[in-house]
Amino acid sequence: MRAMRVAVVVALASLTVALAGCGSADVGSGPPSSAGSLTAGALVYWQTVSDPGSAQWQRVDDLLGRFPDGDKWIAELKRKLADEGVSWEQDVKPALGDVVDVAVYPSASGGSPAVVALTNSPDRDKLRALVDKLNAKDGGKQVVMRNVGDWAAISDKESSLDAALKGTSGRSLADDDAFKSGMAKLPDDALTRIYADPAQLVEQAGSMEPQAKQALSMFGLDKLDFAGAWAKAKNEGAELAFSLSGEGAEKLLGATDEYSSALLDKVPADAFAFYTLRGDGLRQQLQQLESSPLLAMGLRQFEREYGIDADEVASLFEGETAIYLRKGSPIPEITILFDSDDPAQAKATVDRLVRVVEPHLEGVQLTTGVVGNVVVLSTARGAIRDLENPTETLGDSPRFKDALEAGGAPDQYTGLLYVDLQDAIDVILGYAGASGEQVPAEVSRNLAPLKTLVAYGAKDGAVVRAHAFVQID
Repeated sequence: MRAMRVAVVVALASLTVALAGCGSADVGSGPPSSAGSLTAGALVYWQTVSDPGSAQWQRVDDLLGRFPDGDKWIAELKRKLADEGVSWEQDVKPALGDVVDVAVYPSASGGSPAVVALTNSPDRDKLRALVDKLNAKDGGKQVVMRNVGDWAAISDKESSLDAALKGTSGRSLADDDAFKSGMAKLPDDALTRIYADPAQLVEQAGSMEPQAKQALSMFGLDKLDFAGAWAKAKNEGAELAFSLSGEGAEKLLGATDEYSSALLDKVPADAFAFYTLRGDGLRQQLQQLESSPLLAMGLRQFEREYGIDADEVASLFEGETAIYLRKGSPIPEITILFDSDDPAQAKATVDRLVRVVEPHLEGVQLTTGVVGNVVVLSTARGAIRDLENPTETLGDSPRFKDALEAGGAPDQYTGLLYVDLQDAIDVILGYAGASGEQVPAEVSRNLAPLKTLVAYGAKDGAVVRAHAFVQID
């Protein structure tokens, strides 16, 4: 699709100048939007700030400068622009607007969707010249451009522009209540943000392949009012997040009510990774799988072959479950904690799982036990002892607290992931070296600035959100 190709080139150009660090300015109450020039009913609306003087791109510039090869990456991006036959200074910079929007609409004929890129270019002649250069280099089918008020729209064919652009009558995308409500759930100071209409996407998938619609509906995608995502540069790192709204949000994610981990204070302080979840919705998801005759048949076959009852396994996760990793030899320690109202029954289920799994784990012996109401499954023989005689725990660790604060993690969540990236990278590189694989110096030196990863879920009524934050030194 030529429109997508042009959109990628324009976005790449904006990335190049932003990483080069040109000027500084703030994005006001929110970036301009082309939604008023688009017709209602978009499957996807994707907006990216392309003003190199914006606060977001200045933060990107700062973050990139923390990597040893940041300048090298900039040079590579500029080379890619040159490969397209265009120059940043002469062709791209004068043609860029404040934002690049990409909108996707269903095809009236049932074929490929219509994809349109829009930008509020200050110099339409320069933008036209850029499009002409790209067309001349590509040859064959040409992309087309149309001016619409303050915006210039680019696509692969005129019919796509006709499908996406609002005419003199009808509602615009900006007037669509679902779109307005969805965009209000996305931060207006993000570097890039995406709005999607999940129900309409499911309908489009179903029109092409009925089985696909059935599978997507099974997981509640057709009952989502809104799906969105965004990426944002912050002073201490980078954030990636998505948001779902509607009846299908909990069904899809199995989201529980928010909670604070009761198992965190049992985890040793030297754990370099920790994940907690509550599987209240797992049994509901299992029931959804069983409602499909084909999937139910496969599930029953699995149960007969391995002697494991899927409902019993699902019951292990009805309370809080926590997983943590510690450095170890010859492999890292992996320990799973199940908080249970019936630890004896839960341990019996875990023991059955071990008998099935352990023969397939070459050289790894699993340990099970019970500490209070917590059932323990671990690759380390000393895990039970360490849990029974805790000294300092991860919840008291300054590095853990600092990571959660940097990532904006709340006191309560629907799930929480923490990874000390430096320890995790050391483990990965160490095992790579032990296996005889040589890690390129370029890779290892550019992993050094990565400090921690924190991800968490949050819930507000029918809105479910997930955030991930990478802390960069």
